[in-house]
Amino acid sequence: MTPKPSFPRRDRRSLKEKRSAATRERLLEAARRLFAQYGYDDVSVTEIAKEAGVTHAMINAYFHSKAGLLYELISETYEQHIARMEAAVDLPGTTAERMRHLITIVAESDLADPKILAIIRSYSWQWPEETEAANKDQLGRALAPIEQVLRDDPGLQGIDDAQMADVLDSIFAIYTMGLRPALYAGASADECVDAILRRIMVLLDGAQQSLAREVSPQAAYPGRNGTAQAS
Repeated sequence: MTPKPSFPRRDRRSLKEKRSAATRERLLEAARRLFAQYGYDDVSVTEIAKEAGVTHAMINAYFHSKAGLLYELISETYEQHIARMEAAVDLPGTTAERMRHLITIVAESDLADPKILAIIRSYSWQWPEETEAANKDQLGRALAPIEQVLRDDPGLQGIDDAQMADVLDSIFAIYTMGLRPALYAGASADECVDAILRRIMVLLDGAQQSLAREVSPQAAYPGRNGTAQAS
């Protein structure tokens, strides 16, 4: 009797996972295109599903809702920022040079699609508490490379965790407001980065002066431009 040929078993689970990942990616890309073209409120889950070539039930299966799909777009953007910033955080240079590099990474990505950025900013004021908690955790990881640069700055040695948290919150606010000229006045990414960095350096000068006063109330802090400033 001729033996039956032996074939390797198909990895059906792997195939299913690949199909699932492909469907998920099609939905994300379809949502990105439609949100950018028509805005978040004027796009339905049915339209997104049709654009992706699937049924609208798939949106509920993968993202639970249209809002969940949008947050996934936000989350993916953050993860890309984090990966690129972590890879660049140890580059040599002054504090200003290193900060410029990190801010440029994020700004160029955010401003690649200004309409999506505007939708994300608007939606961030409306999402539920659990989404805010997840976003806060992700934002903390995105700010970690910036914190490392600040802790490497000799003028900020001795800053405590509460002070650092205040500085990082302020940097995030400066960054967020610093992108508005690109959305509403046609400013380039480079112009936004220049303005953002200038304001951040003013903030850091103030933080250094505050730390200097804590160490020696009568000391004069030279400032980053070398001019003595009474503290």
